[in-house]
Amino acid sequence: MKHYNIPIFLPELACPFRCVYCNQQSIASQHHVPETHEVLNTVRQHLDSFPDVDRVVEVAFFGGNFTGLPKKMMVGYLEAVQPFLDSGEVQSLRCSTRPDYITPHILQILKRYGVKHIELGAQSTNKVVLRACGRGHSFECLQHAARLILEEGFVLGLQMMTGLPESSPELDMQTARDIVSLGATETRIYPCIVVRGTALEKLYHKGAYQPQSLKAAVHQACDLYSYFDENQINVLRIGLHRSEELDKGGFVAGPYHPNFAEMVYSLFWKRKFDTINVGGDKLTIFVHPSQYTKAIGYHTENRKALLKRFSQVDFATSDTLSPSEFSYATAHEERLPFFVASSLMPDIARSKLASFGKVLWLDPTDTVYHTIATHPDIYFFPFASDGLVFAPNTPKTWIADLHRNKVRLAKGLLPLGKEHPKTTHYNACVADSLLIHNLKHTDPRILDVCRDKRQINVRQAYTCCNLLAVNDKAFITSDAGICEMLRHEGLEVLYIDPHQIQLEGHEYGFFPGCCGLMGNLLLICGSTQSLSEKASLNTFLKRHHVRLVELYDGPLTDVGSIICLFT
Repeated sequence: MKHYNIPIFLPELACPFRCVYCNQQSIASQHHVPETHEVLNTVRQHLDSFPDVDRVVEVAFFGGNFTGLPKKMMVGYLEAVQPFLDSGEVQSLRCSTRPDYITPHILQILKRYGVKHIELGAQSTNKVVLRACGRGHSFECLQHAARLILEEGFVLGLQMMTGLPESSPELDMQTARDIVSLGATETRIYPCIVVRGTALEKLYHKGAYQPQSLKAAVHQACDLYSYFDENQINVLRIGLHRSEELDKGGFVAGPYHPNFAEMVYSLFWKRKFDTINVGGDKLTIFVHPSQYTKAIGYHTENRKALLKRFSQVDFATSDTLSPSEFSYATAHEERLPFFVASSLMPDIARSKLASFGKVLWLDPTDTVYHTIATHPDIYFFPFASDGLVFAPNTPKTWIADLHRNKVRLAKGLLPLGKEHPKTTHYNACVADSLLIHNLKHTDPRILDVCRDKRQINVRQAYTCCNLLAVNDKAFITSDAGICEMLRHEGLEVLYIDPHQIQLEGHEYGFFPGCCGLMGNLLLICGSTQSLSEKASLNTFLKRHHVRLVELYDGPLTDVGSIICLFT
């Protein structure tokens, strides 16, 4: 069923206060107060424009302070739309009002005439902000009104504004948390703008008020929208309606834009798509039908960003997804997975890995000490999905095999040695925009091919052994120092105790050394069932759309990582 809203604007009616930001006539772009017969005509005109089937219609009285109207006028408006409720052409009524104009008597009238949704202009729940804005009511008043509304069985909506005088992003987020705790199931997010003819305009010209930039307001609204989405709060609107009066001189300053909501939705989906960390030529993203254009992005910016990583990006719809969920699939066009892996991997694991694609099995050499002599991450650094930097003293037979399989190769400058730190030059961890290593030991060729990436220096020179990049913002490590460093950088890190990992010749190995990423599949040499962090690992991988593939049902074994390329 498609929802249709018929708005009836009642500008500046019955509001005893003038908040510093408010010039309701400019916001509503309407000076005329409608008569009841005009309300009838408005409803009829809208109904005639809607399809006759699969619809739910609601008449909404917006603007001003609906329950503060003289009782005769308020009831007159409600009675005007009763014939449409009686005929079934309209299913419910909605009104917006102030929290200090809610009483049990008022609520009984609204209920009698078919009002189901009541929206209160909360704007902020902070007493300092409320006072600075001249709202004329307290947070306690809002709490009382919300309780009365819910007790009478109405659907409660609480509207909020960002960037108000004396407010901050932290105080705005507290307002959002209060909206949830007060029991609202609906909200609207409006950025505060400076409108001509308001007290806020005077403050702005005096330099006593600085509005948010458009970018800051979009990012903050996206944070709030994400929070409300996580808490199952229906966000009815983001940003002000476009207004002819604002466009023709009523707007003075601040984050007013006709496509403000589209910018917020676009950023919301961009943040979700940033978690995609797979290789491939073709990416198909599936979203709920209502989110199709929002997901593609404002001016198709999300598709354009993804096209920097994939040669083809398609969007499709799926009714099985919720409006805030997405799924995706990738495909390689004539490119098959090619692996570099230790020949000492258990036989069952070797067979399963080989079922995915070709494998270069590394046999032991005397180039480095014997317990790491077959580890791919000692000899090779993957600088691209089809490219490796290799140590100059890597066995020539391996290099020839890589050439035959069309791997792009870049020869490093520093040869490997038998002792630390000469065994660590190529053991760096890489993500799309990050290089993480003990940089004083990093081979110069790696620094060159990664010169456009942000470099993070860590103490652990065996970085790749200890760190798996799931994407640019999410990592798994078995090194406490790396974990602390990356969390300090604002990155998400899952720590897995290394004492659960086997490595022949050592007391223990490292979890990332058991792993390799093949697109959105995490290949692991061993079973994770007895891992003490199993639940956290499952949650982490699900959050980042990565599926676990265990190569055999045995102990987790550090095999020096599994390098997956697409050639």
